[in-house]
Amino acid sequence: MAEENEGGIVKKCKKKKCEEGGGSAWEVAYGDFMTSMMAFFLVMWLIAATNVKQRKVLSTYFTNPGATSLTEGSTQLPSKGVFDIGSRSLTISTKLPEMPLPTVKRQKVVHGKGLIPKILRNSGGGVGKQKSLLNLYTLMTKIKRTIFQNKELLKYKNQIKMEITEEGLRIIIFDKNNRPMFAPGSAELEPYAKEILDAVAKQLRQISNKIVIEGHTDATSYVGTKFSNWDLSSMRANAALKELELNGVAKDRFSSVIGYADTRPMPGTSPKDPVNRRIVIVVKRL
Repeated sequence: MAEENEGGIVKKCKKKKCEEGGGSAWEVAYGDFMTSMMAFFLVMWLIAATNVKQRKVLSTYFTNPGATSLTEGSTQLPSKGVFDIGSRSLTISTKLPEMPLPTVKRQKVVHGKGLIPKILRNSGGGVGKQKSLLNLYTLMTKIKRTIFQNKELLKYKNQIKMEITEEGLRIIIFDKNNRPMFAPGSAELEPYAKEILDAVAKQLRQISNKIVIEGHTDATSYVGTKFSNWDLSSMRANAALKELELNGVAKDRFSSVIGYADTRPMPGTSPKDPVNRRIVIVVKRL
C-alpha cells in the first residue's frame, strides 16, 4: 500500500497484483505422468522376465488376487524379492479353482503312452468299471514284463500284440514268415509257441476273469490234408486252451473256444498274409 501527502491530505492506494494463474497444478500432472511411465516400464520388464505360463498366472493374480499368490523362498528366487530387477526368474504358486475334465470321445481301442488316464476318461460307468479296466491294464503290463525279462521269449516279441477294447484285453499271438506257431496243416504247437502261452498262463491264473480263445487261419488251402481251415482254426484254438490249462488256468475260466477259419483277416492285411494265422486270447472284463 502506498501513501501520498498533498497539502495535508493523505491518499492511500492499493497495489494491484500482477501475478495471475499461480499454484502447483503442473506438479500433479507431472507426478501422474511419471507414475504412468513407471507402471509402463514395470509391465515391459515383466513381459521380458517371465514365460507364457508365468504371465498367465500374473494376469490371473491382478484380475483375481485372492486366487493366486506370488511366493518367495524358492531356490529359483533371489532373496531381494519377487520383483528383483537383477533376476529373470519368477517363482509363482497358483491356487486356481478346480475345473471339470474336458469331454473326450470314447475310443474303442486304447493303447500306448498315457493309457491309464485315457481309460479313466473314457470308461464311464463308475468306480467298478474303472477298476476293471485298470486290472486289465495291470495284467497287460505284467505279461509284457514277463516277455521282456526272458531272453528266449524276447525273440518273439514282434509276434505278440495286446490291446484293450470294449470287450476286454485281447492277446494276439500270430505267425511270421519262417516262424509259424503250428506246423502247416497241423494243430500241434511249436515249442516256442508253448513258451509264449506258458508265460501268458502264469499271469492269467492269478485273476478271475472269464477267457475266450479264438483260432484264425489265412486263406491258404492245404492240399493233401483232411482238415479244412474251419477244422484247423478250431483245433488250434483248442490246443491253445489245453496248453493254458496245463499251466494252471482252471477249466471253469474258459467261456468259449471259437474257430473263425479265414473269415476275419487282420485289418490292412492280405487274406494270405502269415499274420492271419493266429490265436487270440480274450480276457473278458468283469
